[in-house]
Amino acid sequence: MSSLSFKIEVPKSLSAITLRQYQSYVKVLEGVDMSQGLTREASDFLNLKALEVFCGLQLKDTYKMPMNLFDSILAQLSLCFKENTPRIDRLKMTDPQGKTIEFGLMPNLSKMSLGEYLDLDAYIDDWSKMHKAMAVLYRPIVTDVKGKYLIEEYDGSEKWADVMRDAPLNVVLGVKVFFYRLGMKLSQHTMTSILQEATLEESMDWKQALEESGDGINQFMGLHKAMSEELTRLPGFHYTNA
Repeated sequence: MSSLSFKIEVPKSLSAITLRQYQSYVKVLEGVDMSQGLTREASDFLNLKALEVFCGLQLKDTYKMPMNLFDSILAQLSLCFKENTPRIDRLKMTDPQGKTIEFGLMPNLSKMSLGEYLDLDAYIDDWSKMHKAMAVLYRPIVTDVKGKYLIEEYDGSEKWADVMRDAPLNVVLGVKVFFYRLGMKLSQHTMTSILQEATLEESMDWKQALEESGDGINQFMGLHKAMSEELTRLPGFHYTNA
């Protein structure tokens, strides 16, 4: 029996997947024609690309894998994308000089400046620009007193955008879901209505609608139980176990 000659690093959770990787996968998804549904050919292609993007495997290596290993890795990836993603207010990232910096979520959204709002509105619904949205929302913590912190003044998204490409995906999804749960879909609201709260009844309606739409679950793995693809524009993880 031959042994594998390459190393496989399989993410155990969404925290082990970066925004950069997910943006690459979204780009692949966007290039697949699903107007007639997910064909077997498209499914096989997405399975292979998932291993390439999230596990760093080359195509030639995937063909050498035992089928049961191939399936188990894809099953593990699908489990990652079923995780709950609560909002995370603080995270540590490494800048290009190798320095560890603690970033904090904008602590008072009601005091968002016009510049922050306009940039966030332009970026948050586009996965190719999500790293820029994260650079608006999360910035280095400059003061921290008994758990209450202030973040660096906003000076445009470009300053921290590249760093945010490597933000853990659970943090990214958590803050994105947070905005939608509050009824804060920025492209459809004015600045003065950003913080209008969603009622509990509305939140339950969203959850119920999602739970009732279980058709084709083997073809489409939802990224979060509390949101629909239409509502949040989160592309799914495709995994078909033949």
